[in-house]
Amino acid sequence: MNLLESVKIALEAIFSNKMRSLLTMLGIIIGISSVIIIVSLGHGSQQMILKEFESFGVNRAYLGLSWRENPRLRDYISKDDINILSEAFSKEIKGMSPMVSDSGKVIKRTEEIRVELSGVNEEFNKIENISMKKGRFLLETDMKTRRSAAVIDEKLALKVFGRTDVLEEEITVDLRNGQETFIIIGVMEDKPAPFGNLGGYEPPLAIYVPITNMEQMLGMNGNYWGLEINFNKGVNANQTLSRMISIIERRHNSEGKNLYITYTAESELQMVNQIMSILTLVVGAIAAISLVVGGIGVMNIMLVSVTERTKEIGIRKAIGAKYKDVMMQFLVEAIIISAIGGIIGILFGILISAIIAVIIGFPPAVSIISILIATLFSISVGIFFGFYPARKASKMDPINALRYE
Repeated sequence: MNLLESVKIALEAIFSNKMRSLLTMLGIIIGISSVIIIVSLGHGSQQMILKEFESFGVNRAYLGLSWRENPRLRDYISKDDINILSEAFSKEIKGMSPMVSDSGKVIKRTEEIRVELSGVNEEFNKIENISMKKGRFLLETDMKTRRSAAVIDEKLALKVFGRTDVLEEEITVDLRNGQETFIIIGVMEDKPAPFGNLGGYEPPLAIYVPITNMEQMLGMNGNYWGLEINFNKGVNANQTLSRMISIIERRHNSEGKNLYITYTAESELQMVNQIMSILTLVVGAIAAISLVVGGIGVMNIMLVSVTERTKEIGIRKAIGAKYKDVMMQFLVEAIIISAIGGIIGILFGILISAIIAVIIGFPPAVSIISILIATLFSISVGIFFGFYPARKASKMDPINALRYE
């Protein structure tokens, strides 16, 4: 008996017991679809996180004070420190800016709009991926003159004024120390909420003002607790940050005190990707347990099929069917049941992944590799769990099989 004949007989047996075959496949369908869903959503979330980091800036870093070490005012990063770092690392740094923020609100009639008021310098638009819709970003002259200028979010402009053409308009922000009024010189293009506004969280809307203006408001006198930095492509951020800290420590006589810490977007991204990969692997492995359960179901039904077709096996052996012919017949049937279940499971997995992605707001990533692995896994389940029933059938004594009632 050749392979084609074995496939034909197997398909006839499957379609002659449609309901039983479908119930047999159910465990495989559930297992494969579960694995596809988990893996695709896991990869989709990783891609979404990568996209968020790219918009944030993969080469972006933070250098600032470690509050655990109780730093003093003399340990704060000064304007002179910033100037020296800018000169020493001019080839490595794309942009560098101190950033001082304060939360506040803009009141429109009875509505309170939460905002984040941030003091930055003219290089901040080289750090943050900012696109201007109207007007311009802050300039060095705005810093020197301490102009009460503001660059606001497009969404904030629409909420407060009902339009984006708001250049030279005034906006008043309620802060903890009172009210501050700014003249709008630019409107930034609206950015999508982090991670697709997952969970319904909406961050405060952004307003950027000159750092010198913010210093005056908060009485900071040119001392900062941190710097935002964006390095040029190809620069080793961690090595460069270590050298920058060494310079600051020498200037402040604080070598070995661990007063300064750094964070890089790249290291954070690697950590998040590692965690997501482990979670996807663990949850995927748990989902794969249902494939084992499905495989046991295949084996049980194949054993029933062998028992039901005992006389048929006896007849085949009596007319010359060999051990390998009977073995192949039942093994092929088990493989086909598992393969059909696997294909249905893949289709269901892709469909359910797409539905879940629409609901939670980020795209699934169904890869060809995951589909191939799922297909091979389902076939492997058929071979593994179909082997024992097929072997049992092939070893039957033809005389005893013919006598079976």
